[in-house]
Amino acid sequence: MPDFLAEVLTWNNNYYNAVAVETAVGMGLRPTAFINDGDPRGEWSREDKKLAMAFTIMQRETCQKCGQPLWICRSDNKNLQFKAQKGVCYVTAELEKAAESRANKNLKKGQYLFAVPYMFDESPLPSRREYLESLNED
Repeated sequence: MPDFLAEVLTWNNNYYNAVAVETAVGMGLRPTAFINDGDPRGEWSREDKKLAMAFTIMQRETCQKCGQPLWICRSDNKNLQFKAQKGVCYVTAELEKAAESRANKNLKKGQYLFAVPYMFDESPLPSRREYLESLNED
């Protein structure tokens, strides 16, 4: 049963449940209480133990290279295909640009470059919700 639940936790529509299980397990609390808004301090049920084991299985069966479940990224099914998508991290781009500039050459031991977000027009920073909605537009 934990094997099946491990796969279920990887499904997109179970994102909230996977986060709830991860949070609960990380805090040593009952996963079902997190999912069902109950008291997380009570006795661990059989379902709680299965969910905790499923989460551990899910973590162990995630490819360290690509982040996909092993049964997907290592499948030799001829019908399974992948397409590469381009991603961009503007923080990394800015840090790479700064590293190439004179600023990086003047760093003393222990100093490092890091990025601080700001809006040119002083408007609020983009929200998580805006980002997630932009993913649905593609």
